Amino acid sequence: MSTERTGQWQSDREAPTWELRAVVERYDDEPDQCTIYPAGVDDHTRMATWISATEPSFVELGAVR
Repeated sequence: MSTERTGQWQSDREAPTWELRAVVERYDDEPDQCTIYPAGVDDHTRMATWISATEPSFVELGAVR
């Protein structure tokens, strides 16, 4: 892994993109939870690269369009 930095922003480079999956766990007695993780990765990688939020920290996409 390289730690070399040029100190310049390389505007001609595009940011990497990933396909993501979102799973919403719905609960009766506590806030729902949404977990987002990269698609198409092995279990080990998925366990290390996820983020979760509890309701109301997220909303349905249609509510904000």
